[in-house]
Amino acid sequence: MHNPDLPHHDNEMYSWNIGEDEAGQRLDRYLVAKLGAISRTTAQEMITDGLALVNGRSSKPGYALRIGDEVRVPKATSKPSVSNAKPQSLPLDIVYEDRDLLVVNKAAGMVVHPAPGHTGDTLVNALLAHYPDLQGVEGLRPGIVHRLDRDTSGLIIIAKNARTQAALIEEMKQHQIVKRYLALVEGNVSLDQGSIDAPIGRDPQHRQQMTITATGSREARTHFRVLQRFNRHTLLLLQLETGRTHQIRVHLKAIGHPVVGDPVYGSGNTHRHHGLKRQFLHAYQLIFTHPATGETLELEAPLPADLEFVLSQESSL
Repeated sequence: MHNPDLPHHDNEMYSWNIGEDEAGQRLDRYLVAKLGAISRTTAQEMITDGLALVNGRSSKPGYALRIGDEVRVPKATSKPSVSNAKPQSLPLDIVYEDRDLLVVNKAAGMVVHPAPGHTGDTLVNALLAHYPDLQGVEGLRPGIVHRLDRDTSGLIIIAKNARTQAALIEEMKQHQIVKRYLALVEGNVSLDQGSIDAPIGRDPQHRQQMTITATGSREARTHFRVLQRFNRHTLLLLQLETGRTHQIRVHLKAIGHPVVGDPVYGSGNTHRHHGLKRQFLHAYQLIFTHPATGETLELEAPLPADLEFVLSQESSL
């Protein structure tokens, strides 16, 4: 796809300056017109995810553009459409299911949705094979309410229809979905419990990474409690108040206790800790209100075998 309206700003970003004839447009509609071949829902997802910046800051889909505004988006956001995603019969560990939604215990190593250079073997591919009707749920991520990093295992909610997806996303925005994680971190965390409140945005030097920054960032809060202290590591229970990309990993790095085995935000010396081939991070509990029934769902997924093994080795030291 080539769109003549796409300027070659640099190797990684598109940039536009708003003229008089474009002022007043909604940001989401503007991106649809400029990028082409994306739906308005996809544009809104990009904006909500902090991928589209106005004057260097994250914005809202309904923001009315003004003369002189600079709009920037990473070129990598020209993502493959889910309408082109192929159903694949991949195993799914379904923890809960009814007619409106399901909760999956995602295995480490599985990407949630198609992205440039990774269009197959994703959770979306598996879901489309099990639930063909999801193809009709508009957006880049049909049914996906929130995400987990590829090498983070654990619970993820999938909506089976657009009404349920919209309701769950709203619950997420209102911080009404409790998401708890288990993480083994480097060093001895001295506080028994605490909170990390630091805004997160894209790293200007490494666009695929996130960092704590005041520029183009969004508020981010993570609460933690020590479950067990080992010789050189600490097992933490974490609860997200917000859900920014890489939030736990960035926040724990910031306080000097990166996740064990994290190849991006870790110290780099624990990649093979007790044979561990990924970061020790697991989304183990979800508590939320079912949009249709009003019932409170409380779901858990035990630590997978590779992480359990690491803990058993830690205990024996």
